[in-house]
Amino acid sequence: MRRVKAAGNAGEIERVRMPESGSAFRLRRRIFLSALGLGLAAPAAARLSSVALAQPSAAPKRFLLLYMPHGAPPEHFKPQVMADDPSNFALDQSGVSILGPLQEQFKSYVNVIQGIAYPRGAETHEAIVTCLSGVGNANGAGSPADSVSRVTLEHQIANALGVRPLVLGAVPHRPFGLDKDGKLMWDGTAVVPEKSPLVAYDSAFGGLGQGTEPAGSNPDVELNAALHSLTEGELQALKTELSALTAEQTKLQSHLDAIQALKGVFGSGGGLSCTAAPVLAGVEAVRAAAAGQGEEFFLKEENFPMLFAAQLQIAGAALRCNARQVVAVQPMYTNCELDFGFMGVSGPHHSALSHTQPQQKDNVLDITTRQTFAKCQRWFFEQLVTHTLTALLEPDPADPGSKVIDNTIVYVMSEIGEGAYHPTRTQALQPGPGPAVLSYVPSVTIGGGGGALRTGQVVTFAADRSAGDLYLSLCQALGVSGNFPDATGPVAEVLT
Repeated sequence: MRRVKAAGNAGEIERVRMPESGSAFRLRRRIFLSALGLGLAAPAAARLSSVALAQPSAAPKRFLLLYMPHGAPPEHFKPQVMADDPSNFALDQSGVSILGPLQEQFKSYVNVIQGIAYPRGAETHEAIVTCLSGVGNANGAGSPADSVSRVTLEHQIANALGVRPLVLGAVPHRPFGLDKDGKLMWDGTAVVPEKSPLVAYDSAFGGLGQGTEPAGSNPDVELNAALHSLTEGELQALKTELSALTAEQTKLQSHLDAIQALKGVFGSGGGLSCTAAPVLAGVEAVRAAAAGQGEEFFLKEENFPMLFAAQLQIAGAALRCNARQVVAVQPMYTNCELDFGFMGVSGPHHSALSHTQPQQKDNVLDITTRQTFAKCQRWFFEQLVTHTLTALLEPDPADPGSKVIDNTIVYVMSEIGEGAYHPTRTQALQPGPGPAVLSYVPSVTIGGGGGALRTGQVVTFAADRSAGDLYLSLCQALGVSGNFPDATGPVAEVLT
């Protein structure tokens, strides 16, 4: 490995790199010095030299993970497929219709995956520890799976892209600290979500003119800001400097061309998609409510709706602004007893609402039994649409002619299939003498993935596929490789 120090007007940075060819090193150094000569700070110049050597990409890639705790009653979640055509379906015709909020604007972007299974050895809610990594519990259910090293989907994607994920959480763990019931995301060790929207906002947008994050802590934001601060003459000078270099600089050339095009659309000094840090109503509401209070404010259950809305707004804006390519949001920990009275459905979300068992009436499944819990789970999708997905319908400045959602994959999942029986794979529920109902692990993708995802369909597996197979597919759509021990191969049905 080579340890490289580079000095500049923002101080000194130190990076550890894998060995690279002499020509590649000379090219990287030439780009770095050229950028310094134009006034870019050292972190931005270093990031620019990395962009120059990156593999070309037809479209930007973005990924959002949203966890929905405690599963979903299938009689209110399953899409209605017409005439056995998986591309002809309705999301708003299944009882309470948990997926209904996606019907009007997002149905064509949706894949509903029915028939994935999580690794064996972590049943019921403890599957939160294993469900996103493919690393099961080798010693069987009940053993300390939360002590095993693993890397979950969102961090595998971020690590492969060379970016830092924005990991957010609204009441993501108990007040006394992180325990197994909150360990959803891992990067070798469990990752603690940022519970304060105020800190998360500064982390995501500090380089865009507001916030308090130290300079250089988000190289992508700083690079974008630095490049957009250059004049047209300086941009042209940088392009001229690179014109005699090898084909390895094609990626950077395209990047600079795109910036010049954006300046024409947004005017002088326009940002990639934000000219400054966005003003988010949810964040400002939290800022006002939390004034003068300590960190405990961000774990108080009565503040959950406000905190969740703010975190989702940050997620949408971070993707839209290209401030972060990978974002993950964890509302609540897996056994959270948060009372959902705030939305007119009173009772603890976990033990009282999610544990309601299905029943039959006249040998037919009674869909009214679990309407209360279904309304809670529908609320998560309503919040996602209102605070995140709507923001992704805007034109994508980084890819003219497309919307942000066209170049984004949103993955919504849960740790179990449904709350009463806690299955971690497809299971037939038999609440009475009548026909059984199949419970699937909730698994929904939204967005085009830069054209790499085939969307607008219900994909149902006759025999369960491992969740790792789906994760491989999402990684492939995002142009990266993944490693999930339970995987056998990508799911071809969701790839173009």
